[in-house]
Amino acid sequence: MSRAKIIAVALAATLVAAAAGWWAYGEHQKRELRKAIVALVADTGARLRGALTATAEGPEAARKLEEDTAAADRNLAELKRMNAAREPALADAADDYLLTSREILKRLADVQRYRQLLSESLPALLEHMRADNRTGAWVQEAVKARERANKDHRSLGLATSALDPLLQSFPASQKKVAPHVDPSVIIEDGVVDAAHARALETAKQAAAGFEKTRQLDAFR
Repeated sequence: MSRAKIIAVALAATLVAAAAGWWAYGEHQKRELRKAIVALVADTGARLRGALTATAEGPEAARKLEEDTAAADRNLAELKRMNAAREPALADAADDYLLTSREILKRLADVQRYRQLLSESLPALLEHMRADNRTGAWVQEAVKARERANKDHRSLGLATSALDPLLQSFPASQKKVAPHVDPSVIIEDGVVDAAHARALETAKQAAAGFEKTRQLDAFR
């Protein structure tokens, strides 16, 4: 074999090896990217599952939801910082899932917070109304108490209304990401439906509480 042919064969072999190495590196990068995206989805999904199945109430429950919302927001920001060109389908599905999940967590936190506030302002209003002495000071305090309760009730209603379409859209969002993640990440429809029912019941109970204040007004 001539020297020129030997050089040509060696060059070809080098190019093949380089191409194989580049391909292997690309596949490694793709696997690592996929693993990172799936980890973000799994973390947010676990937080959302916990929030949807939680039955605790009060300040601690509200703080936990706010922490989960902040974590979901960090996960979404981390996804957006990634160069996800090697996994466009997964990245798009994850973006939709993480955004929808974050918004659900945010509204759940709002519902919990305003429910807690209303659980304080509404009884205070009812107690004040029952202690009617018709003095000027009583009237002023009654106005303030009703304003606080009205604000909390209105805010709870808005939060519940905002949560409703998000919960309805979640199954479609989850369906996009389902082929890319472990089945254990998937939140069952029944869990979402139960959370939706609890949110509606919260709004119903708040409305019933306000009806009591109107009945007291009518009695007077």
